[in-house]
Amino acid sequence: MKKAVYNPRNHGSFESEWGIHKNNREWWYATGIMFDEEGNMYSWQYTLLHLAFGPIVPKVTMVALTDYKDKRHYYFQDTFIFSDKVSISENEASVKGVASAVKKEKGIEIKLSHKDFSLDVMCDYGKGAVWHCDNGLLQMGIPDENATTLYYSWTSMPTEGTLVLKGKKIKLTGKTWFDKQGGTYNMADMRCHWEWFSLRFFDDEEMMLFTFPHNESPEYDGTYIDKDGKYIRLFDYSIERLTVTEHKGLKWSAGWRFHSKYKDKDYLIEPLQEGHMNFAYFEELCSIKTTDGKMVGYAFAELLPGVLNKDTLMSGSANISMKNLFKRVEF
Repeated sequence: MKKAVYNPRNHGSFESEWGIHKNNREWWYATGIMFDEEGNMYSWQYTLLHLAFGPIVPKVTMVALTDYKDKRHYYFQDTFIFSDKVSISENEASVKGVASAVKKEKGIEIKLSHKDFSLDVMCDYGKGAVWHCDNGLLQMGIPDENATTLYYSWTSMPTEGTLVLKGKKIKLTGKTWFDKQGGTYNMADMRCHWEWFSLRFFDDEEMMLFTFPHNESPEYDGTYIDKDGKYIRLFDYSIERLTVTEHKGLKWSAGWRFHSKYKDKDYLIEPLQEGHMNFAYFEELCSIKTTDGKMVGYAFAELLPGVLNKDTLMSGSANISMKNLFKRVEF
């Protein structure tokens, strides 16, 4: 596949920006929230990272499933440097035998394979894709012209399919959020580390929040998508950390108060259960509640370690380091 030229201020269509760009770090990231016929909830995640470090281009895949009834989390990750198992084309982002995301006429078919489960779902394009932030351009926390990404999503994809867990076939229905993002920012620069949120309201509206709260001049950007798929930039909001938890020797935010001029204006975002470490970031599925306690949606939170652990990471005392990032991890 021919690599595209990265030009976030004058980009092409959603289709033309799906693939790999020259010298970019980029990822294809899907998270689904689904229910079986008895109303039990499951969430799943698929990520494929393309990491450009000069002539070496590692690719990392992550597959996860959380069963909220049994409070079980299943996770697998693997790294590929010189391998023909990874396929990234105009319509695909897949790892042979592990996971696949294939764009078809009516949606994206996603298949996940883990030693304990398999998942096969079709994600309808729904309201369609949206460009986030400034027409797709996101400044990654610092005023550097190279510290940018180009970012778009299908934020509300009606999804149905089959989960096989413990030898049992389970029919699932729900919704998926699919991200395609990438850019030239420096992954090692902790000023570019973020706390990200995908807010998925029950009334079929969404908000994406990309925050860099730890910088001297905190950066906030995002997108508000209404039920008809119309979207506008959302950056005049505030989000306040309420609680902190510890996991794998690092600190992570674990609850927020969010205010914007849209919808009910004030919300509480609270983890449904303890989050999980994926590759080098922490992920939590949360509830969205109004200030009077009414639950109005779900939110995934993705947290990078540099937000609350700069001193720990710089000292090398945390249970995470660059030398461990590309190791195969399975649990």
